[in-house]
Amino acid sequence: MSPCFRALAAILLLCAGTCAAAEDAWQLRHDDHGVKVYTRSVPGSRFEAVKATMVITARLAAAIALVRDTAACSEWESLCDHATGIKRVSTHEVYVYQVNNLPWPVSDRDVVAHVLWARDTATGGVTMTATAVPGMVAPRPGMVRVNDAVTRWLFQPLDHGRLRITTEAHIDPGGPMPAWIINMLLVKSPVTSMANLRRIVATGRYDDANLDFLGPANRE
Repeated sequence: MSPCFRALAAILLLCAGTCAAAEDAWQLRHDDHGVKVYTRSVPGSRFEAVKATMVITARLAAAIALVRDTAACSEWESLCDHATGIKRVSTHEVYVYQVNNLPWPVSDRDVVAHVLWARDTATGGVTMTATAVPGMVAPRPGMVRVNDAVTRWLFQPLDHGRLRITTEAHIDPGGPMPAWIINMLLVKSPVTSMANLRRIVATGRYDDANLDFLGPANRE
């Protein structure tokens, strides 16, 4: 196991305790069509954290395959214009460059994300953590580089073929950003992304996917 992978495991174990303790701080902002969105303040930050969750009937591997499909980013992530892999460390560790298209009059944002995947053998859940990192891609005209962002996706199998999908994020978009845009995107963006993810997985496009990247026995 790589040092980065061990570090991620430690973070997830810590979060299991600290995140649960902070759960009461989440404020429900949206509850419709099976998607719930919460926000909460983050000490020392001007920007709130956001969490979205839904339960769908789907194979674990199919939902994960869509999120791992970097080229499909613009099809389901609400702000993604395009994304590309720039470095592959292993099957569960990659670096991705993504451009996000923000509404006028705000400049578009780009980010280099260090992406790690992990499997909880006790629960069968799979976690993806993407952390913004500096460098690797030169600054580009018209873009504001995001250097402070963490996004986490959790895919938790339930009974009767159901799957709970949860995403949490805290992002400092950098540069000037009007408050009304921040407030709008905190709720609207995850609602759209979740709905798109559910729609695409339901088409059967990723039904043949497997979880071999996390071990040969993972074929749910």
